[in-house]
Amino acid sequence: MRTLLVATAMFGVMVLAVGCGSSGSTGGDSDSIEVASDTRIFDRAAGLSSDDLIALGMKSGKEYDVSTLPGGVEAGLLFWRVNDVAVEYEARFYETHEDAVTLGTAPAEEGSGEDAIIDEDVAVYKEGIRDRRKVFKYPNSVLRPKYGAYGIYGNMVVLCEGKDDAEGWDRCSALIEALDSR
Repeated sequence: MRTLLVATAMFGVMVLAVGCGSSGSTGGDSDSIEVASDTRIFDRAAGLSSDDLIALGMKSGKEYDVSTLPGGVEAGLLFWRVNDVAVEYEARFYETHEDAVTLGTAPAEEGSGEDAIIDEDVAVYKEGIRDRRKVFKYPNSVLRPKYGAYGIYGNMVVLCEGKDDAEGWDRCSALIEALDSR
């Protein structure tokens, strides 16, 4: 069933990628992909790096090896305060927006969401996998995925901390709004 869902999601991403550059701007200088009002893929012309996120006030945590991340040129763990709460983000950078969409979607789905793969023996992109886990429900510890959602903004794929998709996406949205406002 998961394979069918991933295949369906990948088809949807490919359809979205074809629409890159269409009108339907949600802010900034470039257009977002026009599909649904809650799209999580934003085509932006500017090439980003971790330096751009640090310029927004994020704190750098760890740098990750990208040798096993298809198309990845840089990746790392960053921290930022959202509504006075410390939040963790995993940002992965690619050469282009197209690379971020076509090469970065599957690893982002693997590392985020309710069904994220947090077992090092099963994950494809193992770098930073321990940072993608979080213990919930003290004292009866339950190991769960840390990142509830991900978004694609220009050449960056970002995984956003949250107990579920809604909380993760709220935190991704805060980052996207800050990037659009700079």
